[in-house]
Amino acid sequence: MRILVITSGLYEYFYSLQTELLVLGHEVYVVHFDSYYEKTLGHVQKEKLQGDDCDLVITANIFDSSVTPNILSFLASYKVTCPIISITWGHPVEEIENLWQKYDTQRSNAIIKDLKILLWSPCQKAAKEFIKLGFKPIIYAPLGFSEKMSTLPFFRWIKPEQANENVYNEYLKKTKQPSNLELSHAKIIYLGILPKKPENLDIEIDFLARSLAEESIASPIKSRADMEAMWSYIFSKSKIEQLNIFSTLTKAYKYYHARGTRRVFVHRLKEEFGKHFLLIGDDWIADNIVAKPSQSLNSRGVIYDKVPVSMDFGSTSFETSFFPRPIEIVKNNGCLLSYRRYDSEHIFQDNESSLVFDTPDEMCEKVYFLLNNIQERKFCSQNLQ
Repeated sequence: MRILVITSGLYEYFYSLQTELLVLGHEVYVVHFDSYYEKTLGHVQKEKLQGDDCDLVITANIFDSSVTPNILSFLASYKVTCPIISITWGHPVEEIENLWQKYDTQRSNAIIKDLKILLWSPCQKAAKEFIKLGFKPIIYAPLGFSEKMSTLPFFRWIKPEQANENVYNEYLKKTKQPSNLELSHAKIIYLGILPKKPENLDIEIDFLARSLAEESIASPIKSRADMEAMWSYIFSKSKIEQLNIFSTLTKAYKYYHARGTRRVFVHRLKEEFGKHFLLIGDDWIADNIVAKPSQSLNSRGVIYDKVPVSMDFGSTSFETSFFPRPIEIVKNNGCLLSYRRYDSEHIFQDNESSLVFDTPDEMCEKVYFLLNNIQERKFCSQNLQ
């Protein structure tokens, strides 16, 4: 097959996908929108690929108008008529927000179908919410890394050096560590933002979002998709209102959930480990916490193997425990310590007791254990690979 992969930014997903597709004997063409990578990969001949030559397109954020040039416009200029798989980095509803704000659910579904787009969500619960709201087509497929992770058969996250030397060399060039990043004291690292509270929140939605977040924090394996209070409220409204309410409600939920989880965990790590805890992410200044800006990194993946413990406090968009940040950590030989989510037991399996925590106290206990046991860190990292 002749497969066109379109991306912007440096995503582990696409390099893993690319290597696996090459191993399977497909012709892979990559188009990168980021100005930082003006030249495409050495083995890619973009100018020789025409839209009607493609058998499949794989991309992400296909309806995101902030991506310049817009992916849909780019595909139209290529005259692409083949099927398209669009991986949803965020919640599927977030991905098509511009589309459904302009059209109703039925019309949005028709547009997706006519364009032969299949949305792929790595989070089962996010896909469930998407379907509940009346959208289709979508598939749920977890994003795995090894044979221990169930995933689509062609998407196994092989490391670049295990598949194709040219891909790996290009990958290394693009993951060069920024010179201004100081890692000499770092023993624990976290990359993530602190979401802002939506403005002009309706009092009823605000209260419901806070209640849902508190319920989830009290029991981390509880999924928002299965919380009847949320769906009863949404479905009590008219069809026209439901999507806007869902969007506003989930944004408020993210804010309250992050305040009760990642904010609490970051404060505790700062207090407990001081300069040994490296925080990278925007918006923490609003909470009087010093953090390096996200722009200080050309790539996140390259630093994980240089720090003993890499933290994950969950995604703000969906609830699976294996999304871009954890994948980057594991794939780059980092030791992942994760906040519990609904699928943690399935993802971590035998490593769950060592690498998953529920509370700040348990988190610190496991950080100390991993810092003081290098063999355990190596064992856990290798076991996830």
